[in-house]
Amino acid sequence: MRTFQMVPVLLALLVVGIHVEQGLDRYHVGVGEDANVMVRVGNTGESPLDVSVVPGVPDGLEALNPGVQSVEIPPGNSALVSYSVRGERPGQYAIASQVIYTDDEGRSRQMRCGDKNGRPLVVS
Repeated sequence: MRTFQMVPVLLALLVVGIHVEQGLDRYHVGVGEDANVMVRVGNTGESPLDVSVVPGVPDGLEALNPGVQSVEIPPGNSALVSYSVRGERPGQYAIASQVIYTDDEGRSRQMRCGDKNGRPLVVS
């Protein structure tokens, strides 16, 4: 007769969760004027989250600080990443920032984030 012994096993799973919102400080600028793009990134997961934000600026606008901005966000917290754009010619422009993060399996993930209200930047 065999005797079985139950041994408790603890499995640890890291859950990655990210919440992203983008907005502008103003939606109308003149040619040569600036607007600030604000990307709020929240970590809804259980482990620290390394996030990079890349400005998504269409022709007709200029990113004044076009480089990648990176931040580490502890679980349950959020960070604000911002960059400025300048209107170069009249038009309506959708700004879509690229957000890059690492998932729970160590893979790099990317998403595009536009204005949370779907509003474009109008340059007149």
